[in-house]
Amino acid sequence: MLLLAVTGLNGIAAAMERLGVPKIFTMQLLFLYRYIFVLAEEALRLTRARALRSFGKKGSGFRPYASLLAHLLLRTLDRAERIHQAMLSRGFDGVVRLRRPMRFGLRDTLFLLTWAAVFAVMRFVHLPRLLGTLVTGGQM
Repeated sequence: MLLLAVTGLNGIAAAMERLGVPKIFTMQLLFLYRYIFVLAEEALRLTRARALRSFGKKGSGFRPYASLLAHLLLRTLDRAERIHQAMLSRGFDGVVRLRRPMRFGLRDTLFLLTWAAVFAVMRFVHLPRLLGTLVTGGQM
């Protein structure tokens, strides 16, 4: 989650492509991330509409939910077609573009070395015992 928050999904997808992950996979990942919220919002609207139309227990069997799922699929396919047409009209060609180029610089090297040192210390030093000794004054 921290990597996603710091780098952003476009940066992660571009890095995955540079590491050799197939382009179709990275594009699918980007589309899933962007439009899962649209799908969830549409599902919430359909569920709310079903709940408002059904009073009490009426309409809570299998058939209403199957119908709800079918409507969600149809709406999603229609929405996907409209989104695809809008992307094509704006010149989308399937290339992940970043605002700034990705470079591995001195700050990245220092970050990597710092965390490698932290993990090495955590692996070879028994930190709970060391902290307990420091807190209790060596009376363990």
